[in-house]
Amino acid sequence: MGLRVELAQIRPKLGDVTHNFQKHIEIIKTSSADCVVFPELSLTGYVLRDLVFEVYKESEKAVNMLSEHSKCVIAGLVKEVRPGILRNSAAVIIEGKIDYIYKFYLPTYGLFEERRYFQPGDPRTDLRIYEYKGYKFGVTICEDAWHYEPIEALALMGADVIMIPAASPMRRLSSTLAIREQWEALLKAHSIINGVWSVFVNTVGSQEEEFFWGGSMVVSPLGEIISTAKLFEEDRIITEINLNEVRKNRFFSSFRDHLQSFHEVLHKL
Repeated sequence: MGLRVELAQIRPKLGDVTHNFQKHIEIIKTSSADCVVFPELSLTGYVLRDLVFEVYKESEKAVNMLSEHSKCVIAGLVKEVRPGILRNSAAVIIEGKIDYIYKFYLPTYGLFEERRYFQPGDPRTDLRIYEYKGYKFGVTICEDAWHYEPIEALALMGADVIMIPAASPMRRLSSTLAIREQWEALLKAHSIINGVWSVFVNTVGSQEEEFFWGGSMVVSPLGEIISTAKLFEEDRIITEINLNEVRKNRFFSSFRDHLQSFHEVLHKL
């Protein structure tokens, strides 16, 4: 038996934690999957700006209530890690127990301004591996997947599945949905190089002046797109993942080889 993962591609209401919490509960209670994954900042919405200071306490309370109904759930929130210090976070809830993952790379370019509001996670203390029903997984949040190190580190630490909650908006680079093509390329590369399943769950719908395109997807360790959610509307899809695809990749790949000296060189640049 594989692990059945539901991609809960939702449209959060910006700043309305109560509404978003009810949507989470409805999906969790009606899901037949082993694990349900929601997008980045799913309990609060993404384009918060100064709303972040008003919603973080509500989102933390919502996570505590979610834990009463959850087998395995990943949900997005704003967490206060010290008085006055907030982080873009994902709550990992397994059989009622809550842990937190923090975003390492905070985009502050173009339309993004996360560093204005959030403190980044620390890779020395905040990398985590979880296990559920015999499957080991890690979690990276959106922008972290645009860098090689977080997923490589999690794979080398033991992850066979990488959950990627995201809030990826449209970018007007061409007449096509270029950002979707870029995410497909990124996820295929991460999956093939690290021998992992990539589970990408994007938000959807408008928030202020931004529009999120959805298109959540699961990519196998062989670089195949196994399932995709709808574009531009809410959707729920369940995909069964297995470890055989991980084995097929790693038996015939250089996943085992890691030259730390490259990182020593990069550190000096």
